[in-house]
Amino acid sequence: MTNWHLVERWALRLAGALVLAIGVGHAFLPTLGYPTSATDGMSRAAEDHFYFLGTYAIGTFLLAFAALSFIHSTRPSLAFSTAMAAVWIARLALEFAYPVDVQIFLLRHPHPPIAAMLAIIATAYTTASIAGLARRRVLAATNG
Repeated sequence: MTNWHLVERWALRLAGALVLAIGVGHAFLPTLGYPTSATDGMSRAAEDHFYFLGTYAIGTFLLAFAALSFIHSTRPSLAFSTAMAAVWIARLALEFAYPVDVQIFLLRHPHPPIAAMLAIIATAYTTASIAGLARRRVLAATNG
């Protein structure tokens, strides 16, 4: 096993653990995480769709990303790592375009910690992708 293989595996595990934590947190956001004023002015239908359904759907997607990250950490896939790097780089860009300015749990100004967490996740997936590419090149050089 090359050092690149270890870097790839641990980067995927780090990203997966952080994404798992965020995904679990989404299960509690609608009822405990947001202030009661978060839905002021929303119709019941809009609240059900955008507030509950949207939050729970995002949470399930995050849990799936975390599970796939752990699965791919045992048998890394360059395609998966690269796709996840792109997803999380895009999410980080969206955080700067639309910074979170609604209290979440105890965080009155959640944008800075969210942006930092997203940067770590994006970096971990990017690291896994670069390590996967390097691992492939090492394998090609030794086999070819």
